[in-house]
Amino acid sequence: MAQDPQVPDFKNSPMILKKDGSLGKLEKQTSEIKHKAKAMGYGGTSTYLNFTDPASPVKVNKDVVFIVKLNDAETDPESVFYLTKVQHGSKSRSVDLVNTSAFAAYGAGGKSTKKDYAKLDYEKVAPGVYKIIPKDLEPHMEYAFVSVAQSTSGSNSIVYLFGTN
Repeated sequence: MAQDPQVPDFKNSPMILKKDGSLGKLEKQTSEIKHKAKAMGYGGTSTYLNFTDPASPVKVNKDVVFIVKLNDAETDPESVFYLTKVQHGSKSRSVDLVNTSAFAAYGAGGKSTKKDYAKLDYEKVAPGVYKIIPKDLEPHMEYAFVSVAQSTSGSNSIVYLFGTN
């Protein structure tokens, strides 16, 4: 890696950090939150982000490194984004936010969506600027950087997507 990587112009917008220190853009989509009842509600419910287009035009190697500039130097990068796998449908893609069981009221809970999360390491570059280093990305898979605030508030926001070679 170059000694002095470029810093993104915009806050909370992860970018690809190329080997020469320059930056590359990720696919950027405004997500649409959808809810689906399974088996007329008896099978539980699912809340997910839906994306148009069947695949991301951005492809990277599995050893990719990203860089992000946060709102301020005191922000913990782990509290801003998480990286998760993207599921593919016939004409769209999605990311699960919440899956609940029909028996949640009886303590049965639901299926965890964290199983699809990628592990991330962070390296501080400058105050409020971090390299994001994903661990064990799978080949030929799509991933999305999702805002932690979005997944807890249920609001629409921008999601950054990419696929691996």
